[in-house]
Amino acid sequence: MKKTIVSICSLALAAVFTFGAAGCGEKVQTEGLADRGNWAVSSPDGSIVASVKMDGNGELSYSVQKNGTSVVEGSALGMDIAEDDFDLTTIHAVNTRKVEGSYENKSGKSSAVKYECNETTITLKGWDFYLDIVMRAYDEGYAFRYGVRAVDGSSGTMTVREEKTEFVLPSGSSVWAQQYVSSSTEGNYFSYEESYDYRSSDNLRPDVYFAFPLLYQVKGTDIYSLVTESELVGSGFYGSFLTMPSDKQGTGALQTVHSPAGIKVNDNQVEYPFESPWHVGITGDMKTVQESELVEKVYDDQQYWRPDNYEQLSPEEQQTYNYDWVDTGLTTFNWLHYGNEQQSDYSGLQRGYVDLAASMGWTYTLLDAGWNENLDEDVFLSFVEYAHGKGIKVIVWASAYGTFAKGNYDNLCVKLDLYKSYGIDGVKVDFFDGQYVDGLKFQGEDIDSIRWYETIYQETAKRQMIVIPHGCNKPTGERRKYPHVLSREGIYGNEFHNVSSSVTINELFTRCVIGPSDFTPVVHPLGDFLTAGHQMALAVLIESGVPAMADYADVYYSETYNAFYKALPSLRDETVFLGGEPDVYYCAAVRSGDEWFVAGCNALIATEVEVDFSFLEEGVTYTATVYNNDPESADDVVVTQETLDSSQNRKISLSQHGGFVYHLVPQK
Repeated sequence: MKKTIVSICSLALAAVFTFGAAGCGEKVQTEGLADRGNWAVSSPDGSIVASVKMDGNGELSYSVQKNGTSVVEGSALGMDIAEDDFDLTTIHAVNTRKVEGSYENKSGKSSAVKYECNETTITLKGWDFYLDIVMRAYDEGYAFRYGVRAVDGSSGTMTVREEKTEFVLPSGSSVWAQQYVSSSTEGNYFSYEESYDYRSSDNLRPDVYFAFPLLYQVKGTDIYSLVTESELVGSGFYGSFLTMPSDKQGTGALQTVHSPAGIKVNDNQVEYPFESPWHVGITGDMKTVQESELVEKVYDDQQYWRPDNYEQLSPEEQQTYNYDWVDTGLTTFNWLHYGNEQQSDYSGLQRGYVDLAASMGWTYTLLDAGWNENLDEDVFLSFVEYAHGKGIKVIVWASAYGTFAKGNYDNLCVKLDLYKSYGIDGVKVDFFDGQYVDGLKFQGEDIDSIRWYETIYQETAKRQMIVIPHGCNKPTGERRKYPHVLSREGIYGNEFHNVSSSVTINELFTRCVIGPSDFTPVVHPLGDFLTAGHQMALAVLIESGVPAMADYADVYYSETYNAFYKALPSLRDETVFLGGEPDVYYCAAVRSGDEWFVAGCNALIATEVEVDFSFLEEGVTYTATVYNNDPESADDVVVTQETLDSSQNRKISLSQHGGFVYHLVPQK
């Protein structure tokens, strides 16, 4: 890893706010009052320009352009805290710098990542606190965050009345967004398991909350922007949603607000010095948005998490925090077909799935809810020994609050130590949203819940156990700090059985852009609105460090599918977006080593897709095994072989709910 941060300039400024005839603290309403500051930061290639303005009344706003086209109209910035009045500030300093570097991924869209941006930090001084606005411009988008710190350098707790941040979408923008809908009639719970549906920015309503990420297209252009948040874990802040202020209907303005789900006990009490999560806007053509890793790039060269006593650990103990023990790889997952009742069948079912994993060359087997019901420890230990003897690691299910005593740290450690003594290699931690546990003090995305995520990440890291959050929030880039968080739900997946292709297509354009997704693909569809070809395509297109293969064992043993699922990678060296349109179809290619997997899937209307193979290595001939829907049966595919090179194109017919995969292997 390397990182270079070059400071370009540092400019200290001072300004005096003039009240005129207005009373202290009142806004001056004079027409034409001169702006007190205007700052612009451009991306290295000059295509993105993010501008920040402080008007004559001290109000902050920003706007973003892509190649001269407005992507974010003038939108409010700022934090409102009880301990100071940030409406009455002076400009204390402005600093600019270039940030660039590179890092290697344990899992993700690509194995190696480079990043480069220009950054401007505007520091405003109130009575007792500084407010920092940090604005970055990358070639692929923009990012900004706030900092709040005491003038005297002290630490403490402040009361956040409101975050003022807005995203004002250009008029007529096409929007694809996930609406907040409680996942229970018995309280407010949200696990990001809703569809991403089309809307017009002109018709958004103040009574609706939208989750991050949100994707929109600027009317009359090929410019898209996907907005979300990053570095939430560790920020000491709550997870945010978007909603239209009641007095701004029809303006396209969306304000960042607290998640509507959760308990929110003292959730406006925030420790300072404070750095907010990043607000991220991945911006450009669709290829730029789909291939972007900006949600994780904003971490720069983040050092992997180490405990506070790292320096006191032995050299052997310190090796844990290199995270070399983190293995990506496919896992068996039989709960979709067998449920809780058979998860503790260690003499039959579970050994059979260990045998499947070993036969396929996969890495893990996953035991879901019910695995420890009336557990016979001797039987279970024998099972784990059997799995390890086959080279297969074991992941078990746990409830974020039920298993760990409503968020009790000591109980968490006791349970993880017990699991480690069993030889367990990872945990799938469910119901972070708080469902099925009474008497909780925090849940969902309130501040203490986000801290609970981080506590679990840290304690599992100490024990060299991977983590798969379920019933959880969206990813916010945390695997840059905790690389053993290899997958994540927060997606409308096969757990719902009758998932429609209209849902999966839009998830690929939105949710799947920002981090790993545990969709649990099967082969034979569970409902009427997907096909076998579509499910196989999802196994390629949905990135995860631990893809969970959820069908019956005999499906993977069958001659039709065996070679494909043996070759399916979890570690990706490169991802290339090839084409698509929300609500219609999606097509992309994934490289692992010298092999390529090209996949496409379709929504509700049959279409024809043209694939240009020019991304292949020039001068190399590939043998392509092609899997496409059987026109006579949604449960089956037709397998053919052909020869391809980088000079060729293919036109592929996609049926309703259809899908295809090309597995390309270079000829020797």
